Amino acid sequence: MAGKLFSFPPFIAIIAALVIPNFFSLAAFGPLFDKLASTIAPLALFSVGLQLRLGNFTSEIKHISVALGYKLILGPVLILLVVFAFHLNGMIAKISIFEAAVGPMISAGILAEDFGLNPELCNPVVSIGILASLITTAGWYAIMNYYL
Repeated sequence: MAGKLFSFPPFIAIIAALVIPNFFSLAAFGPLFDKLASTIAPLALFSVGLQLRLGNFTSEIKHISVALGYKLILGPVLILLVVFAFHLNGMIAKISIFEAAVGPMISAGILAEDFGLNPELCNPVVSIGILASLITTAGWYAIMNYYL
């Protein structure tokens, strides 16, 4: 398990991002990083489009409903309850709720498929979740503006 962790590319990238700036100045690469960062949104939208497959998912509708019910409704409700319990407000509280309310991540779906964790369920959850989150995040935005 440790070998898989240390060979996992995102883990290597985060370690490099934390260590390299301590030894080298990356200020000269600022314009390059700005240009690369501007490509993230179009690439994310492109990868969403490649993953979107709304085929026959009726056999998994119960599991899809549970997964998306938690991700799009119950998760943000739990964060909202924590925000109220600790009397939090401001941008951090709103971002926490909103991040809990966004659709399922494509990378999580890809990893679940790679490890054989019900691949018939992964793609519909991601696909339907992204589409449904366009509506639910608008609702959560309205709720946050009203209560926070």
